[in-house]
Amino acid sequence: MNTILYMAPIMGVTGCIYRNVYSRFFTGYDKAVTPFIGNTKGRRSSLKDVLPENNRAGFALVPQILDDQPANFIKLAKKLYDMGYGTVNWNLGCPMRMIRNKRRGSGMLPYHADIVSFLDKTISVIPNRVSLKVRLGSEERSDLAVLLPQLDRFDLEEIIVHPRTGVEMYSGKADISAFEECLSLSKHAFVYNGDIDSLEKYQTLSERLPSITRWMIGRGGITNPFLPEEIKAQKSVPLHEKEKRFKSFHDALLEEYQKTLSGPSHLIGKMKEAWEYWSGAMKDGETLFLEISRAKSLKQYHAAISASRMIS
Repeated sequence: MNTILYMAPIMGVTGCIYRNVYSRFFTGYDKAVTPFIGNTKGRRSSLKDVLPENNRAGFALVPQILDDQPANFIKLAKKLYDMGYGTVNWNLGCPMRMIRNKRRGSGMLPYHADIVSFLDKTISVIPNRVSLKVRLGSEERSDLAVLLPQLDRFDLEEIIVHPRTGVEMYSGKADISAFEECLSLSKHAFVYNGDIDSLEKYQTLSERLPSITRWMIGRGGITNPFLPEEIKAQKSVPLHEKEKRFKSFHDALLEEYQKTLSGPSHLIGKMKEAWEYWSGAMKDGETLFLEISRAKSLKQYHAAISASRMIS
């Protein structure tokens, strides 16, 4: 079966600059879901990340919308369609407390009637197809299980499931058994998302979930940017090649951020968002990240990363 890999939306990291630079140095991803568009008024500034002229990556792009008001969703979806996006993703998975408390993202999952009403009011009047990104629930793992059968009457592109609740954030382990239950509760196509952080983990999951061909990679794909191509090739990239390519990728990303960010503090802060993940693949990663966090100038930043070495 053909494996389709998705880049997960990670706020602060997987924006258009990251995606464009990433695709110059790595392969493997077939599609990316963007970090959510929270300002659904459709202002050009809020759409900067998905403007076609800002996206040159070699994979398909699906804009993600975070909203609980059908009218806002419809307006933005139509604008995105006019920009060339035939599919949009509705965010029902964001675990951030401030989002959940507003009954958005995963915070909306307990309100099944509201979700069904939302889809009733939107899907039939927008030209785009709609996919959903969900969790098992906000606080209770039963939220999604109750909702899924009610979604069968809608023509959805797919449902991306991260098998944790919102309150769990990223703690503990993804609940594979709960994901398996989802498969029996719905007719829709599913994308698995959660804890794919190595080729071995993917192989274990694919053996357990033989019907799944669509996989979304989140934190593991940032920490190890080689992971998608390793999954496609079913073999690891040699360490010497990794270190050479990673350095080229890092330098190109830094250069691109320099074009849009003013001052070393903004630039270092932006790179720090990526290093929060990259440090997990480095020897003495915690110490390295601490040194990067302390950097106040580019000279200090380069000194901090000069001794970085990948683990494998």
